[in-house]
Amino acid sequence: MDVDGPLNPFQARWFRHSPRHGYAVYQLTPAGGMTYRVVLNPAHGRDLDELSNAFDLAWATTWQHDANRLISPLLGLPDDLPVVPLRMPAHHVGRWCWKTDQIADWVGDRPFAWFDDEINRATRDRLAYAPGMGEHLALRIEPHIGLRPTDIERLRVFANGLAA
Repeated sequence: MDVDGPLNPFQARWFRHSPRHGYAVYQLTPAGGMTYRVVLNPAHGRDLDELSNAFDLAWATTWQHDANRLISPLLGLPDDLPVVPLRMPAHHVGRWCWKTDQIADWVGDRPFAWFDDEINRATRDRLAYAPGMGEHLALRIEPHIGLRPTDIERLRVFANGLAA
């Protein structure tokens, strides 16, 4: 799971003003000491918690372990979710999301669903041709909209297809 974009729709027109219904504004300070305005919807936590029956939830975000400390409690999620150890590359070559190879290495051949605002066609292609990659869903979430019920449904459908 990514935070900024999907769960914190930082590009939404309403982000700097009054939050959309269901969202609440927080001032969060991750390690490093800079405080950020974050807008979260607790309903996302309930939806994700329900999906945890089919998926092992994990953070794939630059918030790293701060996602467990700061984001999880606000969404009602466990505060000990696994965290994909992402490293910002000094230099990235390619049109795919910079997280792609690190997430692929972390999941290995396990089936997985990943939602992020940086997923694009090149990201999906890179995953599709990665050797030994398990069945997966790379779901782009628009950062000006955030996670929607239709996205949750796509995740459910994917999970149900794995169980079949």
